[in-house]
Amino acid sequence: MEGLGLATIMDLVGSGWQLLLEPIHRTPWRDWRGFWLGDVLDDRFVVVYFLPLLPVLLLAPFRRLRLAIVLTGLSFLAYVVGLLYAGLWLLTCVVFYRVGERFAVECRRTDVWPMGPPLAAIAIIGGWYAATMALHELRLPPAWNDWLFRHAPWIFPLGARGLRWEPCFYRLHDSFAPGRPFPLLHAMFANVHNIGTAYLAARMLHYFSELKRHALPQPRRSLLNFLAYTCYAPTLIQGPIERFGPFQDEMDTCHQRRRWRNLPAGLARIGLGLGKSLIVTWYFHPLLGRKLGLGGPDTFWKHPEQIQSFTLLYLGGFLIIFTLYLEFSGYCDVAAGMARLLGYRQVENFARPWLATSLREFWRRWHISLTSILRDYVYIPLGGNRRRALFNVCFTFLVCGLWHRLVLQVAIWGLLMGLMVGINQAWARWMKRLDQAPSGMLPTLRRWSLRCQPLPRILAWLITQHAFVFSLLVFFGGGGAVNVVREIVRRAWILATSLGG
Repeated sequence: MEGLGLATIMDLVGSGWQLLLEPIHRTPWRDWRGFWLGDVLDDRFVVVYFLPLLPVLLLAPFRRLRLAIVLTGLSFLAYVVGLLYAGLWLLTCVVFYRVGERFAVECRRTDVWPMGPPLAAIAIIGGWYAATMALHELRLPPAWNDWLFRHAPWIFPLGARGLRWEPCFYRLHDSFAPGRPFPLLHAMFANVHNIGTAYLAARMLHYFSELKRHALPQPRRSLLNFLAYTCYAPTLIQGPIERFGPFQDEMDTCHQRRRWRNLPAGLARIGLGLGKSLIVTWYFHPLLGRKLGLGGPDTFWKHPEQIQSFTLLYLGGFLIIFTLYLEFSGYCDVAAGMARLLGYRQVENFARPWLATSLREFWRRWHISLTSILRDYVYIPLGGNRRRALFNVCFTFLVCGLWHRLVLQVAIWGLLMGLMVGINQAWARWMKRLDQAPSGMLPTLRRWSLRCQPLPRILAWLITQHAFVFSLLVFFGGGGAVNVVREIVRRAWILATSLGG
């Protein structure tokens, strides 16, 4: 019996290893365009295309570093998102700089309504960001689009140009008009979170807020400093969101931190990020595509009853979010590795969020640069937890949701997440009061539960992770989240009744 049990265990281990190794064995390693460019280095990992320009920054003398950052950043944009977009980006940054300088003057005036300049700045930044989202739906006349593609293909984004050495990121172009080029504006503004505009909006929220506080001295606010801040390529398209002052400090001192020993550490960090992309390509995309029907028939959202495995149905939300985490944190790893080579200490964007045991703690570990921006420039100015705490946290997460997409389902997610974080805050305050109470039934129960560790901590961890993941079903699936939750509850009820019977 012992031998049979050991053999069974060894068979299970062998089967597990076979499942892990099979995708690797089937990998078309030599397929540069289809596998490497099309699957591994797509979407977020397009930042890898900046690597050939990195030596320019490494070799640039101290006095020319910021100019090199601007030129390489615009060159990167011109190749990846198109020459037209690079020109628009430069124009946008110059306009924001001029508006910021005027804003700094207006904030010092005593003869204007104090809220006037901030409201005008919010309207300009928010209106520009909404316009970039709307441009995605704008179509040029087909004849114009065709003429531009024939005579000026480099104004089209990467992958829409159809060159042999470039990946085809826009794989749905044939659904518009077979044999015709992808619509220019639709391609340029396909996703504001992949082309830098979302993160530029968040940076401007920080920058203008610091101008309002008179925290940025005029000598630091040169046009070149500002353009370097907005054109630093590794973090340009998808963050992390640096702050203006610390970024300039890092640029002033990064030459002093460049060492040969940074090379293996930086390359290892880049390799870690690309490894996460490989994991997603090998294991997660097949599950999301073939098993959950995402990216195709959307079985997971529209017809969850067709997913035979209850385990897969239940874990579907976790698979979606963990895929997002691997891709996003992997991109941040690549950007951090490049920064390490430059001697630039980039802000970290993730700090093991899957270990969080409360939603408050989770948001201190997840997308740290964004949540700290929203905390400092939205939540605290509204009053923080001093007054109207629930309203403030709900409004802050509403802004967070709308920053991702201007759609109802994301706004609902923001309010829902804000409500859950508000409840979490109230619970934490209540627990603190119970800890300080000398006696009573509830304080006694509280102290007894603390002696039962680690069970309370495990329970808090389970509640936190489920609250975060299941709230994001609304974020990604909208009304389809109702279908998924209903099917999960239905099957769980059937399973419970069958076990009880």
